[in-house]
Amino acid sequence: MSDRVESIRLSDWLASRTPAPPSELSARLNEVVGDSSATDNELPYALLKCGLEILSNIGEDRTAAPDLLAADALITYAMEAAAEARTVEQVSEAAIQKLGSSR
Repeated sequence: MSDRVESIRLSDWLASRTPAPPSELSARLNEVVGDSSATDNELPYALLKCGLEILSNIGEDRTAAPDLLAADALITYAMEAAAEARTVEQVSEAAIQKLGSSR
């Protein structure tokens, strides 16, 4: 029996979501997550981290709108992944803590 834990590329997990996001948003999400991978347990936190990274570098004018949409999508997907992993409470607490301490 193997103790090996499988990981999935974040971009592959995002591509498996239905309905698919608009192509421009999908491209931005893939740009943000890059080649990052995570195990099922790490996935919600990895997506949350990517969303928070966008927010930490966000501008303050209208040109920030696409990045706000991408951050929102990644945080929403983090909650979806948490629901699948049955870790919504833990991930939402982490999100609240990290969002509350930003800026």
